Amino acid sequence: MMKLSIAALKSCAKWLPLCLLPIAFASQADDCAPQKIDVWVKASFALSGDTIIIQNNEFRLIGIEAPQIQKKQKFYTRGQPFAKESQTKLNQLLANHDLQVGVEYDELKIDDFYRNYAHLYIKQDGRIINLQKLMLESGLVLAKSEPPNMKHQKCYYQAEKTAREAKIALWSLAEKRPDLHYPIAPSSEINTEDEGYHIFKGKIVKVDKSSNNYILNMDTTGIRIRKADWERFDYDRLKTLEGKVIEARGFGFLYGGSMFVKVRSPFAIDRLNPVNE
Repeated sequence: MMKLSIAALKSCAKWLPLCLLPIAFASQADDCAPQKIDVWVKASFALSGDTIIIQNNEFRLIGIEAPQIQKKQKFYTRGQPFAKESQTKLNQLLANHDLQVGVEYDELKIDDFYRNYAHLYIKQDGRIINLQKLMLESGLVLAKSEPPNMKHQKCYYQAEKTAREAKIALWSLAEKRPDLHYPIAPSSEINTEDEGYHIFKGKIVKVDKSSNNYILNMDTTGIRIRKADWERFDYDRLKTLEGKVIEARGFGFLYGGSMFVKVRSPFAIDRLNPVNE
């Protein structure tokens, strides 16, 4: 099975006729524009709103998180609202552009499960357009911070903000059906169905630090910033969040009756996100 390895990118001949020479973008004011497209290739289909198959390999789209599709095989996974619609939207975008996508890698190219991480692009009316941006503007995925892959973060959070202000899809759901706790889960109403990727909202009652973590506690939700990620945060600024209502996004997991969320970037906390300043 052929992988999109670094060696493959160095030898474009393996990808002909789908591979073009890398395109460098020396100066771009638009944070959504690629800095460099490593390869153009033909995709197959979307497994979900944030994962597609390219030449038999899974590619996760950096910077977005789609609603989870329900899975009943092997290990049961609870489904989230708009999961199928998100998958359908991504498939439509691929189909409408002849399945041709430009691949731009970031710092981390492959995860522990051998999935490829990439920013993807399509060509439309002579322009190169960021696929993640289009998905976020549809309101069918959420922005996500994944250090060290931090290219285009401002673009992605701004695109999500545009959809949220327009109350599209997930953001309409958040307003009309707050009882579903998706995508926003109120800390004061946390239940067992709120595990997984959410935006957790609540008042910070305490900010502290241990030898291994910065600690931000809501009433029933604990936000943890590992020591390995401290360089991205200003602890004094974190202290100013005490007593304020914030939104913190990440994968929540229940432990001892409380919800815990690991946060790795200031972008994941609304009051620290530069897009909201």
